[in-house]
Amino acid sequence: MKNISVNGLEFIPIASGSSWLGSDKGGWIYASQRPRYEVRLPTFYILKQPINRGQIADLLGEESQPDDCNEPMTGLTISEIQSLGTRITSAIESNDEINSLEVRLPSFPEWNHAFSEIELNPGVVEILSDAAATSHRGGMMDGRPRPIETNGPLQHHRLAVEMHPRKPESFATSNIPVDRSLPNTVIRFVLSPTRTEPVRRVPTTADVVGNLRTEIFWTTVLGVLPSFLIPVLRGFESYAIDGWANLLFGGLVAGFVTGAIWRPRRPSIPYEDGVQESDGLLANVSQ
Repeated sequence: MKNISVNGLEFIPIASGSSWLGSDKGGWIYASQRPRYEVRLPTFYILKQPINRGQIADLLGEESQPDDCNEPMTGLTISEIQSLGTRITSAIESNDEINSLEVRLPSFPEWNHAFSEIELNPGVVEILSDAAATSHRGGMMDGRPRPIETNGPLQHHRLAVEMHPRKPESFATSNIPVDRSLPNTVIRFVLSPTRTEPVRRVPTTADVVGNLRTEIFWTTVLGVLPSFLIPVLRGFESYAIDGWANLLFGGLVAGFVTGAIWRPRRPSIPYEDGVQESDGLLANVSQ
């Protein structure tokens, strides 16, 4: 596959394939990163670098300065981003090979799949096309962007990846507002096939009963039982009876603390176990 050049924008091809997102770690501090699920992506094209001032000037038909090509454009709002996307769309309409591709910011699955192929600037925040979300529940398993499904303040937020200032391969995800200009935010565009098949998503509900049983078991084993055994092993059997309330409370606290860091790994969700939408509604299936 060859690169695609559009008005000075160089898009590199990313081969189709399968990848895994999220975490299967059981501790509650990892709740926002769960569940771990499979994404299957078609071939798409992505800008190798965030768009810079010179490239935007070319899209707008304006003159650029020599240094503009070395400086990524920062602080764009969602309306400005959409306007740039419209101009790129107009530029590819005459090309029969790519005019069927959708021009937009990358979804998180696309960005993650292209991670090893693109250039990542340390310390920047890159805006993605996905709607803000608190976890991977309801995520799109075919790589299309997560749609906006709220009428509250979060409808003006998007998912973003924040690059570590010193470790080039470390990043974290966050939700940021896009209705106003923010410093240090950059963007890149993708040319991606429009998905026409039914939406396949990560189940929106978890196995609450199973998770509760697991929590009770490990809180008892790692917290409550040691709390009662310690005074017995030290020769204070009477305190294990007289001070049962204090020991029980201490055991529950200890069990809760261990649950923050460790619990058994949660099941990963393969593509085939995703939930397909029917008539625009997402079924709730326990996983």
